[in-house]
This record gives sequence, structure tokens and C-alpha cells, in this order.
Amino acid sequence: MFRELFRSLLSANLAVTGVLLTLAAMLIFYGSVYLFNYTNLGKKLGFLVTGVATFGWLAISSMLFVVYAPRGPRPENIEGLNAFEVRIVPMTYFLVSLVLFFVFLTALHQYESTRQE
Repeated sequence: MFRELFRSLLSANLAVTGVLLTLAAMLIFYGSVYLFNYTNLGKKLGFLVTGVATFGWLAISSMLFVVYAPRGPRPENIEGLNAFEVRIVPMTYFLVSLVLFFVFLTALHQYESTRQE
């Protein structure tokens, strides 16, 4: 019964299905990392460490995509994006991830310096 209900809900609109599955995957992945850090480091420090690790990892992975984007001989009869246009979204993702990484890193440094005093 539940299987048919979920199939009918998820197959109704593929865009909604993609957004829901992406959000659920992110929530499960980052939530489990935060839960692990929360049990070992505490609430605030676990959140900051998880934020630094997550956005550092996202910055590195998006930078690797910008550098090593799909290459190879381009077929002449296919219209599409050029080499720069393929990299626009990953470059934006890299910059946002890098900014958030430094925000969390600064907050972590501030948290540790106030804790030592």
C-alpha cells in the first residue's frame, strides 16, 4: 500500500521528485556527520566542525570540476555549451563554498579563542 502511494507521489512530477530526493540525501548525509560530531564534540563545536568540513569538501570538489571539466574532441554537428559555459555553475559553486568555508573557519577560530580565555 505504501509502496504504491510513494510511487504515485514521486512519479507525478520528476522535478519535485529530484528536489525531494536531493534534499533528503543532503539531510541524511550532513545530518549523520553532524550527529557524529555532536556526540563527540558538543553542540556548537560539532556544528562548526561539520560546517568547515562540509564546505571545505564542497570547495575542493567543485574546484576539481572546474579544472578537470569534461574535455575531448568536440563533434562538429552537435550544438552545445563551450568550455567556459560548462564551468560557470561549478565556478559559482566553488566561490560560494569557499566563502562559507572561511565563514565557518572564522567562527570556529573565534569560538576556540573565546573558550581558551
